[in-house]
Amino acid sequence: MTMTTSQETMAEAARRGQEAIASALQIWTDSVQRFVPVSDTKLRGAVEAVDTMFDFAEQMLMTQREFTKSMLAATTSAATKAASATKEAAVEMKDAAKDTQEGPNGRPMARRSGSVADADATSKK
Repeated sequence: MTMTTSQETMAEAARRGQEAIASALQIWTDSVQRFVPVSDTKLRGAVEAVDTMFDFAEQMLMTQREFTKSMLAATTSAATKAASATKEAAVEMKDAAKDTQEGPNGRPMARRSGSVADADATSKK
């Protein structure tokens, strides 16, 4: 049984990396051929192929930008409405609490001392 040396390990890692790159390049080449139009006799020139790919990427980015903007607008609108409703509810609660503390003439009502438990204990005596 032989032990692998660090050089053998590195060589194996390099070989696997090269295989992965070659495989990725083949997949990319196959994909590009689907998007690049083919002329009657041969593929377009390399410059035209680059322009076509970048034009396609530009269209995709524009579409994604518009989608993102519309999602942001919808989210912002919903968040603004929710914040407004929450603020309005807080004001209504504050007003309701104030109304329960004031009497009909606007003066503070007398507060009762003790708790509900104290009232229960007193009524049981």
